[in-house]
Amino acid sequence: MPFHVSLIQGEINFETLPVAKITNYPLEKADYKPFAQCSMCISQEKLWLQMLAFEVYTSPKSELRAVFYLFEDKNLALHISATADDPVSVNAWIDGLDLSIPVSATPYNGEDLQGVYWGVQLSVSLSALEKHSPLCSLLAGKAFPANFYKLRNDANYAHMGSFFPAKFPENPFDIESMGTFTLISY
Repeated sequence: MPFHVSLIQGEINFETLPVAKITNYPLEKADYKPFAQCSMCISQEKLWLQMLAFEVYTSPKSELRAVFYLFEDKNLALHISATADDPVSVNAWIDGLDLSIPVSATPYNGEDLQGVYWGVQLSVSLSALEKHSPLCSLLAGKAFPANFYKLRNDANYAHMGSFFPAKFPENPFDIESMGTFTLISY
């Protein structure tokens, strides 16, 4: 089943967007599978993303990542990574060009009835991406390969999870580890 990405106009309301719950933790032998979720949409000018993880014990090695094969050249992938530093840090790059991409981000963390959480809301300019390589068609009904991840590599709480099943630990970010993201317009 594909993940639906809304094409929007006007204001963004993340509460109305489809949510991808990261539940695939194939290497986890214990029961440490932190709840994480991601939502995204695309406007005429930007890709918008919200990533959220519930973890009582955070660490700078705790990461939320999105990987999008948005380019006509399927050897290129946009990686967007947020780590639970204090404050949350965000990086974006095009793998295959080893190129950093500017991101506008608002990190957040806190606690509610569901637990302790951290995350980020961010946007990436489509024109900034297009400067480096032509994008695939971002029209309703079109699709692209992508995946969301929750990762951590410190000893006490190490885990590797994804929305769509990924080839952990060898090639989790290759195109073979992606699912289908379909663009929709209501």
